[in-house]
Amino acid sequence: MGISSMNASINYNRKQLKNGKRKPFTKMNGGSRHKKAYKPYILPEVPPHVLRRVRIKTKRENRRLLIKKSIIGFIVLVILLYVMYF
Repeated sequence: MGISSMNASINYNRKQLKNGKRKPFTKMNGGSRHKKAYKPYILPEVPPHVLRRVRIKTKRENRRLLIKKSIIGFIVLVILLYVMYF
């Protein structure tokens, strides 16, 4: 049922394109005829000590997050074992 309906919709779309009743790729994200130029983002220069601070801060936050997750997991495990025991 799924493959036959897919084939039917593909064939219908092909027929619409051949007859000139349907323009291809006009309903995608504003249409393909509206070409927008790519605007590159220029990253600002950052001194190395700022990058080092950011790296240390993210490591510290990740460590705290891991500790929180492990504590919560341990508490949930203890509660589950307590419920299963009684």
